[in-house]
Amino acid sequence: MQMASKVIKLDLQYSCEASHAYQQQRHYVSPWQGESAEHFAKRLLAYLSLYEQQPSFAKDDSGGKAPDLYIQDQQQHFQLWCQLELVAEKRLLRASHLADQLLLVLDEQETTKAQHNDLLPNQRIFSVSSAQLAEFCLMLKSHMKLSVWREDPLLSITDGEHLLQLNLTALLEKPH
Repeated sequence: MQMASKVIKLDLQYSCEASHAYQQQRHYVSPWQGESAEHFAKRLLAYLSLYEQQPSFAKDDSGGKAPDLYIQDQQQHFQLWCQLELVAEKRLLRASHLADQLLLVLDEQETTKAQHNDLLPNQRIFSVSSAQLAEFCLMLKSHMKLSVWREDPLLSITDGEHLLQLNLTALLEKPH
């Protein structure tokens, strides 16, 4: 299913007692042209999982040439390169060399494929199940109001009607 909205208004209430982060912000997020709801949901889940690190969204789908989400320092060096699907090994190697950390956010099938390959030294895999993506897709609206609270290793997300919990253990561990 493709995204019908051109811009999503996201009213986000984020809480994390451990880091004393309590924020309420409005974000405007645009789906890429032709982006599926599942892929957009995966992008938002990755963004919410990394929220305190202030990730940035890529402008459009580059097919692995640029990160889907990223964190850069003041010198524009990639601290984190986040890819939302498996890309060619050559592109993964390039991303690994350009960034301090390479994060792959994959579904179950992609995770199984990726684990059969040799992991790069700075690579981590964060797996999101099809059921979790489907549950989060139910929350997608043109004006989303989400409450997110983090109690490591869990991230809980609700829109008042649905509740989704993600285990962030893979994000909290150091790369291999």
